Amino acid sequence: MTHYSKRSLLVALFFLTGHFGLLNRASAKLLIVPELAQNSDVIFSRTPRTDNLGSSSWWRTKVKAQATANQGKKYNGCLFGDSISSGIGNTLGEHTFNFGMGGLSSVSLVEQLKFLKSAHVKCSKAIIAVGTNDAWYKISNDLFIKKMKQAILLVRAMRASQVTLIPAFYSTVAASHNQTIAGSIQRVEKINALMRQVAAIEQVPIKTKGLQVLFSHKGLREDLTFDGVHLNNNGKKVYRQVLLKILSTKPLIAP
Repeated sequence: MTHYSKRSLLVALFFLTGHFGLLNRASAKLLIVPELAQNSDVIFSRTPRTDNLGSSSWWRTKVKAQATANQGKKYNGCLFGDSISSGIGNTLGEHTFNFGMGGLSSVSLVEQLKFLKSAHVKCSKAIIAVGTNDAWYKISNDLFIKKMKQAILLVRAMRASQVTLIPAFYSTVAASHNQTIAGSIQRVEKINALMRQVAAIEQVPIKTKGLQVLFSHKGLREDLTFDGVHLNNNGKKVYRQVLLKILSTKPLIAP
């Protein structure tokens, strides 16, 4: 059995059973993480790779189901992002929806948005929070810029009159040195520089105020993460407050 087929079986197992965990990306062993099991949606992989979620049948089925469940719905605010954002859950106030999905990069975000647009989902305010996985995946600078522009165009086609970008998140300094877990600090910085270029061209803001507390010396604070990449409950509280200010909504759970 190939490495790829083993990984595919494990991924399928998680989606069928409803259990969530992490594959130890160094040994391919399963790690059940309590916080992750409560509210998460992460990608399972051992090495940096290109974003091929759009060609994966299980992922397309999941996105189609998400689009069908939200067919024709109109939201005051929508959050589009990766597992860091999906970990926030639907806690951003009434008439908002968190479309965050694990493993998402600018490439798969465009594919997700195409499904949602076809389902006539509408969002008055849109937050795009990708880039962290782009820094980890193998993606060229030109392709990242192209996909970010496409994502902004798509959310505008979904009636978003306000589009806000969230920069790529740093991992902890230790995690940033392990390419099986996260992108390097240098690559995160490059992705964010490219994002600023896109923001200037498309005339959309990048929200950084309030996020700085999550990081120290260009690394995610150890006390705000449970695995070096994803936010723990305290980290989520900080991130949630930033999102609430952008959407001008009240949380559905106590901050």
